[in-house]
Amino acid sequence: MSERPTEEDLPEELDEVLLEFLRHHDAGSRIDRESFIQANPALAPRLRELLEAADWIEEMAGPTLAEDNIDTPGTTTQPPQPPQSAIALTIDPNRSSYDPNADTLDVLAKPSGSAHKNPVSDFPQLDNTQANLPCRFGDYVLERILGRGGMGVVYLANQIALNRRVAIKMIRSGALASDEEVERFYSEARSVAKLTHPNIVTIYHCGESNGHHYFSMDYIPGTDLAKKLALGPLDVKQAVRYVRDVANAIHYAHQHGVVHRDLKPANVLIDEFDHVVITDFGLAKQIGAEQGLTATGAALGTPSYMSPEQALGKSEAQGVATDVYAMGAILFALLTGKPPFQADTVMQTMMHVMHRPAPNIRQLQAHIHADIETIVGKCLEKQPPLRYPSASALADDLERFLNGHPIEAKPPSLARRAVFWFRNIPIVAALTGGKQIEPSASQRWAQNSFLIASGLILTFLLLGNGLFSRFRDTQLPTNITIASGSPGGMYYDLAGKVSDRMKTGSGKQPTVISTSGSVENLRQLLELNADIALMQESTIRSDQVSVIAPLFFEPIHVLIPTEATIDSVSDLKGKKVVLGSKDSGTRQASLKLLKHFGISESDLEPLDADWNTPGIRDQKLPMFAVIKPEQSGLSELLALGEFRLLQIDNAANIPLSEPMFRLYQFNTGAYRGSVKTPIATLATAALIVVRKDAPSRLVEECLNAIYSDPPITDGIISKEMAAEWQGLPYHPAARRFYNEQ
Repeated sequence: MSERPTEEDLPEELDEVLLEFLRHHDAGSRIDRESFIQANPALAPRLRELLEAADWIEEMAGPTLAEDNIDTPGTTTQPPQPPQSAIALTIDPNRSSYDPNADTLDVLAKPSGSAHKNPVSDFPQLDNTQANLPCRFGDYVLERILGRGGMGVVYLANQIALNRRVAIKMIRSGALASDEEVERFYSEARSVAKLTHPNIVTIYHCGESNGHHYFSMDYIPGTDLAKKLALGPLDVKQAVRYVRDVANAIHYAHQHGVVHRDLKPANVLIDEFDHVVITDFGLAKQIGAEQGLTATGAALGTPSYMSPEQALGKSEAQGVATDVYAMGAILFALLTGKPPFQADTVMQTMMHVMHRPAPNIRQLQAHIHADIETIVGKCLEKQPPLRYPSASALADDLERFLNGHPIEAKPPSLARRAVFWFRNIPIVAALTGGKQIEPSASQRWAQNSFLIASGLILTFLLLGNGLFSRFRDTQLPTNITIASGSPGGMYYDLAGKVSDRMKTGSGKQPTVISTSGSVENLRQLLELNADIALMQESTIRSDQVSVIAPLFFEPIHVLIPTEATIDSVSDLKGKKVVLGSKDSGTRQASLKLLKHFGISESDLEPLDADWNTPGIRDQKLPMFAVIKPEQSGLSELLALGEFRLLQIDNAANIPLSEPMFRLYQFNTGAYRGSVKTPIATLATAALIVVRKDAPSRLVEECLNAIYSDPPITDGIISKEMAAEWQGLPYHPAARRFYNEQ
């Protein structure tokens, strides 16, 4: 199966087609699914995949809202009865104990009403998991069914050899199970077997008997949260205590690499001591791995408790946050009597999970404390990063609530709620490419008002935004700050010269701040602590910053101890190497160069230091330095004869795949005679940059400072070369400046 598109990649008409299918389905119309799919050829693969996933989920999900509301007067609803097998197998009730090796079983309910013993061979093998009970199964006597799921059935059993009660889970399709079903079944056993926790069911044994795959586990006498929920909402503190204990147990599972992915009230057992025990890890996923149906992108889970990333089939996004969402949905249900999303069909429920904001819990239960509303709201955030970072963090906040202490979670700000509400007005959602289902009354009113005044509002917004943008583009920041480098370094000195010249032009004296290198400069810029920054091209992120000008070239020096038997960059693999400090452009450029030789940072023993760090040269290690040839101290270091420059193999071809590198050759005069023969290497450029939203006036003042006479520094890249430079993400004001030259 091809890789599943992201939510943003889904065709806009897919929702319309799905809703059309649902309308036919809900109205009871006869509709041929294959004909319907083929009528939409562009969407056929995605449509078929979603409908098949919905079929699978509907089979395992339990009743929908429509099914819950079925109430036929004058009738009594009976639970579904399993199909009767041909012969009922059981153990002789008159025997004092069960003998697992016995070769006869009693038939208690023959047509004649008599009972007699026959050899086991006279009876057919158990051919499904719907046999009349009680019956014999290996070392167990199956007494009654405890529950059924999408792929499994669970029995209460007595283990004959150990005379203990256990729960036995089998594949629902029995001996006809596919290889995929068997693998998923044993995956559940493996996931739970690695977990030893008082609130997680314990696996005893797994195996196969007469073609039936099974595993035995704790039998937990008591009830489950689904049965408790059927009686109505729970007391607040009792519900919070249950979910807190679930969160602690799930955190333990996460620490051991297991994500449950199917948390729901029915899978949270309550024992006779009122303790929770989590069961049914049938959809569990090993953290960092794709397995089972998730590798194909199928949506797995129970719709009402399914996270948005599960509903979308994003298996790679299903992790810790997926279980956090489900626990929030469980707490919502325990306090209100119903899950946050439950529609008439499985597909409609999934659509609500994906696109509709979670209901406000206090609108359904006004007595609920505001802190609980905040906790549930944080769990049910659509975006995983906005939820609790761990199940433990959720448990801690629930514990704080129980103890009457302030919780850590904060409710969404009024501004954020207003933006979310506004973006979900249908016409706004349509204009912005968003998706909205069943708008509220207030959103419908807002839409009508918006349509009435749309002409005036649109005109005002266009004019106002244009005027504001033009005004802002001509203004300088109140206080201009330039992020440079370490004091005494070339970046620091050059930033000071730019500052002095900008004062002459604008009358404002920019402040120069020292930093540890290019990476920190980028961070200072993006965190709004600086307005202008100097950095190496290796650090540039074109989606975050814009370039004002390239300043000068800085060649990459690979310094090798003279006595070391290192003749190629490839020979550095596995060695201790000085790559530059972690926040420096030297480290970024060095790692990009090493990548071309199949060497990653994990293949080295990198030292967090620079070539000129005091004492580092005495260790006689290979060192990287990205600096101008005339940088103070480098020629002297080479003149001592303790280090030599390494020629970079295939240097001429590397820029073809990495445009930030340019071919560079050290000549014999650049290092005061220390370099005897020309050596090929690469160079990267030092740049001066701003944020993408920087006003044009700031860029213009900086350009005037750089290119005014005399040259601001030796070796400055000319305006003509800068104008022809390909691939640099220039600020629009800089591009205009160069085009005018």
